[in-house]
Amino acid sequence: MKAREVMEILRISRSTLRNLRKEGILKAERLPNGHYEFDPESVYKYLLEKSGKSVERKTVIYARVSTPKQKQDLINQIEVAKNFCIARGWKIDGVYKDIASALNFDKRKDFHLLLNEILSYRIAKVVITFKDRLMRTGFNFFENLFKRYGTEIVVINNYTNEKNDTEEIIEEIITLLHSFSMKFYSNRRKIRKVLEDAIK
Repeated sequence: MKAREVMEILRISRSTLRNLRKEGILKAERLPNGHYEFDPESVYKYLLEKSGKSVERKTVIYARVSTPKQKQDLINQIEVAKNFCIARGWKIDGVYKDIASALNFDKRKDFHLLLNEILSYRIAKVVITFKDRLMRTGFNFFENLFKRYGTEIVVINNYTNEKNDTEEIIEEIITLLHSFSMKFYSNRRKIRKVLEDAIK
């Protein structure tokens, strides 16, 4: 991490940055050009410590399916992610899971909780089985956003299962259409009642 980025994140001056580096609070490696490359973890830990929050940054798992009938797939995702972390010696600090369409942010409650943790600089890694478990569209946007807060998205499988992918997209479209139609008919009933009351 470059000095400019560190100063921006911590909101400190160059002289303060220099002092923190000399005191060993912020770890840095001197490059051949004379500049310093700062260790991101030491930067985020200092930020948390400074704000009075827990300094331990977490590695967590995120899993998602679209419908309740895919619960077994949700269990499988978590199991695969856990084994992946264990094989690398990573401590698992939490599991976030949602049963909701990737397009329906309102119902992705655990995703909102995860996002709050990320925006508080508390998450070091988010482990997912496939990119679309986190986000079906706009993955690169969220990847860059998470990086800004020191969070790495670890994708176990970079390929996609086209059959399952297509089936899930169809399920999501059906769910959204059903939700829309229910709201539409509900509004129609309300309007009808208002008109009937007005006529009376």
